[in-house]
Amino acid sequence: MSRSIWEHSQTVVVGEVSCAVRTVGTGSRKVVLIHGIGVSARYFEPLAAHLALTCTVLAIELPGFGAMPAPRRRLTIEEFGGIAAAVMRTLTVRDAVVVGHSMGSQVATEAVRAAPDLVERLVLLAPTINDRERTVSTQMKRLAQDTLRESPAANYIVVSDYFRAGMRWYLKTLPSMLQHRLEEALPEISCPVALVRGSRDPIVPADWVLRLAATGRDVTTAEIPGEPHVMMYRSPEATARHCLGETSHAAP
Repeated sequence: MSRSIWEHSQTVVVGEVSCAVRTVGTGSRKVVLIHGIGVSARYFEPLAAHLALTCTVLAIELPGFGAMPAPRRRLTIEEFGGIAAAVMRTLTVRDAVVVGHSMGSQVATEAVRAAPDLVERLVLLAPTINDRERTVSTQMKRLAQDTLRESPAANYIVVSDYFRAGMRWYLKTLPSMLQHRLEEALPEISCPVALVRGSRDPIVPADWVLRLAATGRDVTTAEIPGEPHVMMYRSPEATARHCLGETSHAAP
């Protein structure tokens, strides 16, 4: 999308770090979007446009990503999650649908652990990391495979965001992503959880989603046909339906 859809942007300071929050829509239902490693809210724009037809959508850009300055030290996924929860409290978000993509799924889960009273539903798009492939080399291989399956527009956004954030911060954050165990955090989530993957996603295979789903309390799974890792860019309408629980689940 050539023109930004966001109607409002603001900076929220949490302790010594800052987050940007992009907002669109005026609906009473709140949806909070949390991006993955290296990127920003830009790749959420097609999804946010669909969600904004009925909801107020808030996309949080985490410290060090997008236009936000990087902290002096590496942050853990739990710290990123606590920051996202603090942003939600600052903006008086209540009964929210919290949606995380890729590493954002890990951050979103920790945000819900930190502030369960603010959340109605948790949606994990392409949840990382496959428990059988927790090495830098394997993840880089899967990322390269996925790049060949993404649209040129999605690749342009992701790669340009990587350069904007800087490889130094990316590589500083990567160990936090690899060390976090989503399958250990998910059992502590009491709200309904949806796990959604693209059927052509090499980073998040179907067997990993099934293993992850088995660890939770109230978990459904779904698949977006024909889509790779960034499924919400080319299939925003289908992804939006899964985010809002408007479609029956289908096991991957």
